[in-house]
Formats: sequence, C-alpha cells, structure tokens
Amino acid sequence: MILKVALNVPIDNLFDYKIPSNNSIQPKQGQRIRVPFGKQEKIGFIHGIGSQTKVPASKLKPALKIIDDEPLVNNELLDLISWVANYYHYPIGEVYATAVPLYLRQEKTPKIDAMPTESFQCESHKKLTEEQEQGFKKLLSFFNQRQIVLLDGVTGSGKTELYLQLVDRNLKKNQQVLLLVPEIGLTPQIFERFQKRFGNTVSVVHSGNTNKQRAEIWLKAKQGDVCVVIGTRSAVFTPFKNLGMIIVDEEHDPSFKQQSGLCYSGRNVAIIRAKQNKIPILLGSATPSFESLMNAKKGKYKKITLKQRVFATPLPQTNIIDLRVHSQEQGLTKFLLKAIKKHIENDNQVLLYLNRRGFSPATVCSGCGYIEECPRCDTSMVLHKRNNRLVCHHCNHNKPWEKICTECGSPSSPLGEGTEQIELALKNEFPRTSIVRMDRDTVNSKKQRTRLLDQAKSGTGQILLGTQMLTKGHDFPNLSMVAIVNADQGMFGSDFRSSERFAQTFVQVSGRAGRRKTVGEVFLQTYNPKNPLLNKIISQGYNAFFSEAVLDRKVPQWPPYSHLALLHAQSTQKNSVFDFLNTVRKKGDAINLGNTMLLGPVPSPIEKKAGKFRGQLLLLNTNRKELHRVLDKLCWTIKNTKKTSKVKWSLDVDPIDLS
Repeated sequence: MILKVALNVPIDNLFDYKIPSNNSIQPKQGQRIRVPFGKQEKIGFIHGIGSQTKVPASKLKPALKIIDDEPLVNNELLDLISWVANYYHYPIGEVYATAVPLYLRQEKTPKIDAMPTESFQCESHKKLTEEQEQGFKKLLSFFNQRQIVLLDGVTGSGKTELYLQLVDRNLKKNQQVLLLVPEIGLTPQIFERFQKRFGNTVSVVHSGNTNKQRAEIWLKAKQGDVCVVIGTRSAVFTPFKNLGMIIVDEEHDPSFKQQSGLCYSGRNVAIIRAKQNKIPILLGSATPSFESLMNAKKGKYKKITLKQRVFATPLPQTNIIDLRVHSQEQGLTKFLLKAIKKHIENDNQVLLYLNRRGFSPATVCSGCGYIEECPRCDTSMVLHKRNNRLVCHHCNHNKPWEKICTECGSPSSPLGEGTEQIELALKNEFPRTSIVRMDRDTVNSKKQRTRLLDQAKSGTGQILLGTQMLTKGHDFPNLSMVAIVNADQGMFGSDFRSSERFAQTFVQVSGRAGRRKTVGEVFLQTYNPKNPLLNKIISQGYNAFFSEAVLDRKVPQWPPYSHLALLHAQSTQKNSVFDFLNTVRKKGDAINLGNTMLLGPVPSPIEKKAGKFRGQLLLLNTNRKELHRVLDKLCWTIKNTKKTSKVKWSLDVDPIDLS
C-alpha cells in the first residue's frame, strides 16, 4: 500500500510513502501524517492511497506516523481541494495549507465542547414587503431546482432579511449554512443580526480569529455543532457535516479574489462547492459583477430583482458638480461646502468618499517639475502631513518631507488631495462639527474600527470621511448626504474594468444616503459631467449601465466574453524577467494553442515594485476548457525550463487586476 501525501511545498505533485512501521491506524484519505522530507520532518495529508509508485524501492521511505484515527479532511472538502489545485494550476499541498487552519497543520487538535445544534429564533422575522415576498417565493422555487440564483437588489431593498429567512428554513431542516462576506469590517454587523435571530448556533471566521479559534470553529462545523458560519474568503474551505445552502453577499466585491499565492476567488470556489454538493447558492449584490449579469442573461443563473427600498424614502437624487465651472480649494468646491452645511444644520450626517489616503498623492517641484518617486517602485511618494513623511504605499519605503526638491533644491509642494487633506479642510470650515475619518491610517485595529463605526452609526460623528472601508454595506440611519470628492479618479483607469468598478462604487456609496425618513442627496465632483456612461448610470441605473458598458468589451473580447490567465514574473534583474517571459512565449507558440491568444510579454503597469522588476504575459480564450488545456501544457513547459532560476513566477487564473 502506497500513501500519496500532499505536503506544503512549492512542488506540484504528491509524495509517495510506505505505511509507518508499527502502525495500528487504518490509513484513510484526509488524515494528517508525519513524514521524513529530506533532512526534515513535515506534516502533510493523505490525499490518495494506491498500490503503485514510480519511486525506486530503495528510495521509498516509510511515513513516521499517521496522526488521526479518522480523516480530518472529509471527502467533500478533499474533492474541493482537488478541484482548486487543478483549476488554479497550483501545488496541491499548498492548497491544503490554505484550506486547513494553521493550528491543525501543526499536529495540534483543540478540545471541542459539544454545542447544542438545535436552532432557536431569538428575534422574530420582519414582515416582508410585497416585492420581497414575491422574490422570496421565486427564490424557494429556484432553490428546489438547485439553481444558482443572483439576487440583484438596490441598496436598502432588504436582501439581508431574505438571507435570514432562507437560513431559518435550512436550520429547521437540520441543514447548515455558509455565508461569505467580502471584508472583515462587514462581519460584525451581519453577525449581530444573525446572532439576534439564531443565537449561539452562529460562528464567524475571519483573519481576526486566533489560530486556535479558527481551528475550533472549523472542527465544530465539521461535527455539526455550528449551524451557520459567516466568514470572509477563506471560510469557503470550512468543512460541514450537512451543508444545505451557500450565500455570497456583495458577490461583485474584488476582496473575494486572493491577489497573491493561491489566487483563488472565494465566490467562484463557492459556486463549484454548491455544484459538487448539489445544493443551492445565492449571490447577492446591488451591483452584480458583469460576469454574473452575463451568466443571468445567458440563463446559467436565475435572476431575481428587487427595485424598491424597504424604507419609505426613494433612492437619493444625484447632483453633478462641474469642476470646469466650480473651482475647488483643497479638493472641495463652495457648492459642495454649502450642501454639507445645509445637511449638518438639519442635524443629519454627511459622508464624503475619496479612495486616496494620506495628505496628497504626490509632491511636485515648483522649479523643475520633478515629482518625488520611490527609489524601489515606479510610483510617486505619498505625503502624510501628520508625521511629515513621504511614504510609498506599495513597499512602505518612507523618509521625512523636507519641502525642497531632491533634484534641484527648489521648493516642493503637495499635488492633489487625500483623505488627510480633506479632513483638515473640513475642520477649518466646520470647526464645531464632529468628523470621523476612516482609512488605513486611522484604523489599525479591530477595536479602533469598532469605535469609529459606533461613532458613525450613532450619529456622534456628523461628517464621515473615508475610503472604501467606510462605504461597503454599512447602514447609517442619520445619513442624508453623500459626496464623491473625485469621480474622475475611478472613472478613467487603465484597466478594462475601471468603469465597472466606478459604477459599483458610485451605487454602493450613493446607497448609504437617505435610508430612513429624509430623502438623500448625492454630489459628484467631476471634470467630465457629460460622460455618457456616467449619465447612463445616474439617469437609468446600474443594469442599464451594464447593458451599454459591456458592449465595449465585445470586440476586444474582454471578460465576460472571454476567460483570462495572467503569467507574472519578477526579478531583481530586468533582463531575467523578459528572458523568461520571451522563452515561455516561444514555447507557447510551439504548442497547439487552439484559439488561445498569447498577449505580451509586456512590463507590468507598475514595472518596478519593492526593488523587483515585473513583467507579464496574458492568455485569453473564449473557451474556458481550451484555455486550461493550454495552461496545463504551459505550466509543464515552465517547470522544465532553465530560465526560472533567477525569476519568481506565478499564474493568476481569472485575474481581476492586471497590474
């Protein structure tokens, strides 16, 4: 009997071992196992059991110990791990390392106290509106057919209440539920609502858990002692005893995609898991991704639309401020300041959104025009005036701001605005008004985040200012006005998804306003007030915007009309990067590509980052299976080329960021 063991090493194969001598435990797939590996000992997982091996008998070693009497990784999770390794072309041992909590990979097993599995309703369900009721009936009908359902509901349409009532039906059937949310900042409020409804049967998984806590929740879900697991991206790998349904909230959010290492999409893995388990999955969003909307259009997903808010107030009115007409000082026009003043005098809250932290995104010389750049990255240094330092937001290289140009010695001054500068301008304009600023500079702990959000929700902070951290999914009852300080920053990016991302941000941010008694107002500052896509989303909504914007991708065949994979390479030597990528390109052209297009190699949009030169090769195909056949061949070719020694390479399947 040969044990096929998955180890956490960057080698894309399983390792063969004999059964340990003096072994008393029956080997099974999914058990932890300790094995000799070179001069070390490693803990891995039995991924398969066979009778044949290519390893010579003289080199085939016995494993040291089978750790578990019964499998730690059940068959359902084992199948999911296998799919992820194949689809993302990633070493299977490293997929196990993502799927299984670190505590359990260290040969530790926490003691688990059994919890009551019966669910109890602490708080009664809210009465559904007529539109919600109709949507709920459709949901149940689609779920009975085990369909993938896209719930497209405007902000404030009560999607969470539908989640709660769906979960209740599952718990009454003794089935467990997995709810994925994009960010840690969104978990406390959704956990609070679920706990009020279902008590101690709910657990939360995210990066704020200790290693031991994560392992405990993981095992409790596997044993059936936890009924509802709410978690961020990695919670998709939680094993369950009887999983009955998966919900992905804010399914469009880029945070569901891991950007380094195993570049998996939590949403896409959740869809595959639902298919493998033959259970329903619900994708919810006010601004669904273009891929999901296209799948609904093609009939692959069933779509339910909620067009009305559960509050009496309609969606907010949008006002465009033309920056060609209205001059701005420190990022704010007099027109905008007048609107802020009106809303705070009415004892309402105002939210200002700018997705740029720091005081200024750059500093410029008045003499020679030199913009201070990071010596390790191809990007400008950001001015943080609170501690008077220039900081690189990519590698964290920083130095004091001397206010003089390092090239010619002339005076240097801030260029552009960040949240720190906007806060200072607001304090000067409204000295007696409480301002809450939320970005990565003001929030560096869970406790701090909670404190600032409490101030925002209670109304203590009358002016709220922040980056995306402040806008996603939060409900601020007193908020009547939202302002997007710089719309052009998001609208005109180099990525083909820029307009989609801007539209999603616009709808999500706007949706925070006027969620109770007061009709909300949205103000948007731009130099491009006649932009057709901007006007389409304002006048006709997100779905009309999608119908028009998606056509721009049809001729160049960008997703959702195709499928992508991005081969990244980086090295301290620029020549090494392009020697490697050109070699891969030549070998790629030599294999049967079918309809797969190989584009590049080209430098990455930020060519130098943290002292490393970066380049990339893009693969595009309208047929997903054919693309993966090419990727299989290409990965095999790369592993057998000598050009990899000086280069670190990685593959991103279905990339959402081409930088």
